[in-house]
Amino acid sequence: MIFIVIFVGKTSAINVTNNRYRLNYHIMSPGGWINDPNGLSYFNGQYHVFFQYNPDSSSWGPMHWGHVVSTDLVHWKYLPIALYPDHSYDKDGCFSGSAIVNNGVLSLVYTGNVNNGSFDGGFYQIVNIATSTDGVNFQKFSGNPVIATWPVDGTNNFRDPKVWQNNGTFYVVLGNQSKDRHGRVVLYKSSDLKTWTYVGVLAEYNNDNTGTMWECPNFFSLGGKYALLFSPQGIERDGDRFGNLDVNGYFIGDYQYATNEFTHGPFYEIDLGHDFYAAQMFQAPDGRSILIGWMDMWGAQFPEQPDGWAGALTIPRELTLSADGTRINMSPIAELLTLRGNQYINSNIEVDGVYNTNIPLGSTEILLQIALVNVQARKVGLKFPLNNGELRVYYDKQTQKLVVSRKKVVRQVAINNISVLNLRIFVDRSSIEVFANNGSAVFTSRFYVDYIPNLSLFAEYGVANLSLQAFSLNKIW
Repeated sequence: MIFIVIFVGKTSAINVTNNRYRLNYHIMSPGGWINDPNGLSYFNGQYHVFFQYNPDSSSWGPMHWGHVVSTDLVHWKYLPIALYPDHSYDKDGCFSGSAIVNNGVLSLVYTGNVNNGSFDGGFYQIVNIATSTDGVNFQKFSGNPVIATWPVDGTNNFRDPKVWQNNGTFYVVLGNQSKDRHGRVVLYKSSDLKTWTYVGVLAEYNNDNTGTMWECPNFFSLGGKYALLFSPQGIERDGDRFGNLDVNGYFIGDYQYATNEFTHGPFYEIDLGHDFYAAQMFQAPDGRSILIGWMDMWGAQFPEQPDGWAGALTIPRELTLSADGTRINMSPIAELLTLRGNQYINSNIEVDGVYNTNIPLGSTEILLQIALVNVQARKVGLKFPLNNGELRVYYDKQTQKLVVSRKKVVRQVAINNISVLNLRIFVDRSSIEVFANNGSAVFTSRFYVDYIPNLSLFAEYGVANLSLQAFSLNKIW
């Protein structure tokens, strides 16, 4: 068996020229463009996160795999680029994929994107592998591609393999599109990661609003159920749901390996914010299901691009199944507590109008508790200024919804039958992640302001009682 050795000790080719929006405790590129998280794994005593990466520009371009490692999921270190688009089977991009550890080898299973005008859309997509014994230097398999074509009843939109092992057999799901232009996820199996057999369609469009192409699938067990997490494109907005150009969500159900039968409930968004997509999960050594997403959105503006970089990843989040077995809850991993520095405040506050604090929001964790029983105020929450606008996180008494408003572009969800709203909020230099009531509702958004603003609380048209804690968070870069 022949492998082709790749090693170039480069992490970035473009320099960051301005740090005004650079993040303090999130994974981002050292310079250049970043999107989907890839290859989340634990190998040789380190957590590995790879990501879609253009090292030569702050715009999307030929995709490489950037690479960071950590011993605690909090403090990260850049490693050399893991994959370059340098072979005939991936010459126009090493697109998204995943990783698996087997017999002391870390294998990357990834999409090779090849532009070819003879195919629909001018491209075709195939599956390749690369391996490493040290977690740094990767060798592409000489037999690539390992899956050379898509199912006959699908289109060449065929990407983002997510691999796992069950009872000695390897499985991989891929996002695909049926020939009638509806999204679906397809399944393959293998005994050695190199020769794959098509099993069939795992899940597909069923006369519902689930889009024209399903990207970045993850299929995993959680709390006795199975979850299919994916990123559908082309979903139409439905009231408060599906406010972004593309969304990220999941089905929960039951699965039978013997028959490839996945029976599931409705599609739910996993994150309701303005900027969240292409999430990937993996199982940590202690059994936790941990997820990281791309903290941006296709079609968004990227004010950091003139500064030589664009895009970032979310903080790691632990996934759990809701008590009724129908929803996924997402909470910040416990390790993030180690970032806490000074405590700015720990106080009960009666708010009538605007209450300005001196808490800076450069790198801050906020714990806000809002008593909803007999609350007088129509709207109550927090806010801070942005360039040409403001960002507000609040409870609306009249609609009984939790709202995240960025320059009056609203994302919201109904919050019913609770007496207290507990918010845990992570603010970094240009990002906010809101976790409500133990992760039953989550919002992720980017924001931009040219200085570090202070936090304000507000209560409109009446009084509200709040409990506020806030901590500075230490930098990791």
